[in-house]
Amino acid sequence: MPDVLENMRNFFYRHLVASLSGRLLFFTSLFVLAAQMIIYVPSAARHYLDLLSYRISSAQVAVTALDERGESGLYDTLRTELLVKSGIRRIAVVRKDQREIYLGEVILPEPDASIDLRVLNWVELIWRSIDCLTSPGPRVLRIITFPGMTGGDALEILVQEDAIREDMLNYSERLLYLSLLIAFITSALVFWVLYILFVRPMKRVNQSMLAFQESPEDARRILKATTRADEIGQMERTLETMQTELRQALRQREHLAQLGAAVARIQHDLRNILSTAQLTSDRLSTSNDPAVRALTPRLVQSIDRAISLASNTLRYGKADEAPPEPDMHALLPLAEEAMEAALAAGAGTVRWTNRIPTGQQVYADADQLLRMLVNIGRNAVQALDDRPDACVTLTASPAGPDKVSIEIADNGPGIPDKVRSHLFEPFSSQGRTGGSGLGLAIARELARGHGGDVTLVRSDPGGTMFRIVMPARPPAEQVDA
Repeated sequence: MPDVLENMRNFFYRHLVASLSGRLLFFTSLFVLAAQMIIYVPSAARHYLDLLSYRISSAQVAVTALDERGESGLYDTLRTELLVKSGIRRIAVVRKDQREIYLGEVILPEPDASIDLRVLNWVELIWRSIDCLTSPGPRVLRIITFPGMTGGDALEILVQEDAIREDMLNYSERLLYLSLLIAFITSALVFWVLYILFVRPMKRVNQSMLAFQESPEDARRILKATTRADEIGQMERTLETMQTELRQALRQREHLAQLGAAVARIQHDLRNILSTAQLTSDRLSTSNDPAVRALTPRLVQSIDRAISLASNTLRYGKADEAPPEPDMHALLPLAEEAMEAALAAGAGTVRWTNRIPTGQQVYADADQLLRMLVNIGRNAVQALDDRPDACVTLTASPAGPDKVSIEIADNGPGIPDKVRSHLFEPFSSQGRTGGSGLGLAIARELARGHGGDVTLVRSDPGGTMFRIVMPARPPAEQVDA
C-alpha cells in the first residue's frame, strides 16, 4: 500500500506539478473558475433582487385585491393563503406619514434587517445577497419600495428570509455545477489548443536538445525545423542552425586534435633534424670556401626560423601558457630589448625609432610583454625587408586612468584585405612564406591575460599600426590591500 501511494504521488507530481502541461492545465482551470466566480457575484445579486421583486409583486397584488373587495369582504382563509404563498408576514402601505396595515400576523418580531429598494445600488445589493447567504439562523427582513399600483408614498413588507436563503443556495448550487462544467469544457479546449500550439513543439525541441546532447556527432539528432513563422518556428530554426554549427565545430575540433597530435610528432622529429642541420651549418661558417661562407648566414637564418616555427607551434598546441605574474616595470628598456630581438629576424635593412617616454611605467609580466613586442615587431620587420627607408616606430601614451597604450607602426605596404578578417586567428599568416601565423594570436592571448588587448589600428599603403593596451598600475583592490 505505501508503494502504491508513493507511485501515485510521483505520478501526480511528475505530470501535474513538474511538467509544463500539468501547470498549464491547472492554471487554465483556475483562471476559468476565477472568471466564473467574478460572473457569479453579480448574477447572485441579480437573482436576489428578483426574489425580492417577486415578493413585492405578490404584496402589491394582495393589496390591490384588498382594496377592491374591502377588508371585511375577504375571508380569513384567503388572507392566510395570500400571506403563505407570497412568504409575507405583513404588508403595510405608507400614506401621508401613516402606516396602513393590510395583511399581517397578530404578533410580529422586530425585523432583523431592512432593505430600501428605492435607494439601493449595485454595491449594496451585492453585499445584501452575500449577507443573505452567510447569515446564520432565521431572520425577518423588511423591504421598502415604491408603492406602484397600490398608491401611497411607500410599500413595506416583512418577509421570512429563510425561503429566500434556501432559494439562493439552490441557485448557487446550480450555478456551481454549471460553472464546473463550463470550466472543464473551457479548460479542456484551451489546454488542447495551447498543447498543440506551444507545449508539444516545446517538448519536441527539448527532446531534440537531450538527444543531441547524448550524441552530438549523430546528424540524425539535429532538429528538423518546421515552417512556422512565429517565435517557436524562429526558435526551431535557430536551434537547428546552432546544432549544425556545433556539430561541425566538434568535428573540426576532433580533426584538429588528431592533426595536432600528428603535427606534434612531426615537429618533434623535425626539431631533431633541424638541430643536426644547425650544427652542420655552424661548421660551414668556418669553411675556407668564400661562396660557402657567404651562403652560410642565410642557411643559419632559415634554420633558426624553422626551429622557431616548430617551437611556437608546439607551445601554442599545448595551450599551457602560465598565468602572468605582473609587476611594475619601466617600459622603455623592455621595448629596447624587444626591438633588438625583432630586428634580428630581418636582413638588417630596417631601422627603428623608440619614442616611448622615459618615465612610462607598465604593470605586466616582463617576459610575456617582451614576447608580445617581439612577435609584433618581428612581423613588422619581416614585412619591411628589401624596402628602402624601412622604419618601425614605437610610441606609448596613457589610455585612461589605469591603462597604457603601446603603438607599433611601420611604413610597409599594409596588410591585404583578405588577411585582415583572420589576422588574429592561429596559423593564419599575413601572406608571408615561412611564418607560422601564431605571433599575433599569441600576443593577443597574452595581452588579454593581463586584462588588456591587441588591436589593429590601421593598415593601408602608408603602413600598418598595432596597439597593445596594458595596465599602467595594479588594480585598486591590490593597492588598497
